[in-house]
Amino acid sequence: MLTSRQLAIVLWLAIFIVWALTMDGVRSSIGSLLKTLLSPKLLALFTVIIAYNVAVVWWLWRIGYWDSTMLYDTLTFFAVGAVGSVSRAATQGVTYDLRFFLKTVLVNLEVMVLFAFLSDLFPFNFWIEFLLVVPGITILVMLVAVTERQEGAEPAHRLLSGVQAFVGFALIGYVVWQAVRNYEQLLNTQALFAFGLPFVMSAMFIPVLYLACAVFAYDDAFRVVSFKSGGGKRLTRWKKWRLFLRFGFNLKMLQTFRRSPAIHEYGWLKTKEEARASLASWRVAPEPES
Repeated sequence: MLTSRQLAIVLWLAIFIVWALTMDGVRSSIGSLLKTLLSPKLLALFTVIIAYNVAVVWWLWRIGYWDSTMLYDTLTFFAVGAVGSVSRAATQGVTYDLRFFLKTVLVNLEVMVLFAFLSDLFPFNFWIEFLLVVPGITILVMLVAVTERQEGAEPAHRLLSGVQAFVGFALIGYVVWQAVRNYEQLLNTQALFAFGLPFVMSAMFIPVLYLACAVFAYDDAFRVVSFKSGGGKRLTRWKKWRLFLRFGFNLKMLQTFRRSPAIHEYGWLKTKEEARASLASWRVAPEPES
């Protein structure tokens, strides 16, 4: 059974979808959007992501951690954490180093996301959730995201970020107050499991996120090799394979090579011997001393 907050979110989502479908531009773009989403590469990637998360949930259920009451929280994690993480990984210019993966996990566990899971224990009544809490927080988060990316909007972004933090701490204060008053609701294993679910799902999602990053990194590098190709399609395929053998899953090193002039020279080479020697001799340039 959905809580009042979950029901409010579902209703607002349905209202937004119906409103979006009334716009000619949205309806006309559905076809191209579906075509993009159903492209072989994206379809295969999201199939792997969905299958992996289903396998994780099944394993958690087998060991007695997960039950059907966590279905909403699990779907929320998939929409916010899994899809959001992959979208950030697909952003142009992202470097797949340890800092990126740590930051991604921390973003999934931000206060507002954690609060969304924890606050399901003590929601307001339906009309407060439907008319105030859900639309208010949604609009605030959207405004913060927009002003963060808009040039010249730094003062507005700082103000809205402060308001977001204040609202978040105020709502967390409400949850803590309710938890103290109704502590018996938290003194059961399933409630603790539900609270820990974002941590568990985020940690277990790292392997498939790394796989997605590898797909994006190699796809980016392969496009350059194909565009600069010298020697025909057969040699191009061989160059791509040698590129994988050279860098494997060292994605940071692969991206360094991709952003260097060496990849363009590698693409133009017309013999396997030249290409093999080019990869073998390439080294990361040392950082300048400060």
